[in-house]
Amino acid sequence: MNTFYIEKNTDKTTVFQLKESCFQLVQEFPAAEQNACGEFIKNYSPAQFFTAEQTHNFDFWLNINTSHNLCTWIEKNNNSFTFDYRLELLFAALSHPKISERNFQEGITLIIENQYRFFSALIYKNAIYGAFEHTLTELNTELLKKDLEEFRFGWLPHEEVIRQKGYGSVIKNPPTEAEGFHPTFIVCEHPEYFTGLGRMITLEKTKETIVQTLQENN
Repeated sequence: MNTFYIEKNTDKTTVFQLKESCFQLVQEFPAAEQNACGEFIKNYSPAQFFTAEQTHNFDFWLNINTSHNLCTWIEKNNNSFTFDYRLELLFAALSHPKISERNFQEGITLIIENQYRFFSALIYKNAIYGAFEHTLTELNTELLKKDLEEFRFGWLPHEEVIRQKGYGSVIKNPPTEAEGFHPTFIVCEHPEYFTGLGRMITLEKTKETIVQTLQENN
């Protein structure tokens, strides 16, 4: 069966096909050509489709209020899976050897930054207990460090992040055995903002990782 990974944002839809265990670009469709994209995909049925919606809505993180399990944040319809693009990054992070091992020993903090916007997540035993999003250009080093410290201990109110011109914060029932989520892993484009705040890591094959995980669990 063919397997496709579809990235959707307001500007375009990009279609990738799994070939020899790697996703390869097939075609791009501008926003005005979504009907053509739909017809293109129909030609490959039956197939598995994994659609990553590239939104920046903080409401995505409110899933934490109902479930700490990432797999429940995915919409499934037969052979079609739809999810927020941030899940691609989270699943890839959880498969990283250092994070996979460490987060089952104690709670960790993950930071992922792209184009100065970043999110941070509290993770313990592959479950998500908190998240906050902000923009590096609105924070100095000391305020970023302070926010991270308060976030780890569940003391960072949503209203405070909004006041700082950030996007929000949500923390839900972090377990005491996570011991403060102190070990920090960082994926970023601008490491100068995160000097001394944690261990830098690189995520690889993010599309392939989430697809493999979903195939194994469904």
